[in-house]
Amino acid sequence: MPMSLRLHCADEAATVALGTALARALLQHDLPGALITLRGDLGAGKTTLVRAILRGLKVTGRIKSPSYALVESYAIDRKSLELKGTLQTYAYHIDLYRFSSPDEWDDAGLREMLDGQSLCLVEWPEHAPALLPQADVDLAFKPAAEGRAIVLQSGSALGAALLQQLASAQAGA
Repeated sequence: MPMSLRLHCADEAATVALGTALARALLQHDLPGALITLRGDLGAGKTTLVRAILRGLKVTGRIKSPSYALVESYAIDRKSLELKGTLQTYAYHIDLYRFSSPDEWDDAGLREMLDGQSLCLVEWPEHAPALLPQADVDLAFKPAAEGRAIVLQSGSALGAALLQQLASAQAGA
């Protein structure tokens, strides 16, 4: 059953906290393959949230914006996170803002990245709607009087479970 959650992030610290909470929720599900899409204007906080998710998954080093490269990939050491399964999982941060041709999709290997085994964090999904599968979680960043509102919508059972955990964490905060 689809679930929706509306959160208010007054500042960058609140956006980072949301990303960290989303990383915790992913870890509670043993870091499954998931597609998380992020929509919003330039400067809305999408990349800030992605960086917080990746930091929450213990990605170290520089986390670059994929604005010009289209994709940045990060190896996640499952053993260090005490997760089951293979030793390594990949997270892909994909920015489709400059995406202009379906040929780029195959050239960049995006089809393989969306294999259900990796975490894919996709900014500007509206630039490739026919090529992306249904997102597990879609986040829409909207301006608010102070900061921004972020509307999260589940698109799968996993997405609903993640949003339920976020809602529970918000209620307990």
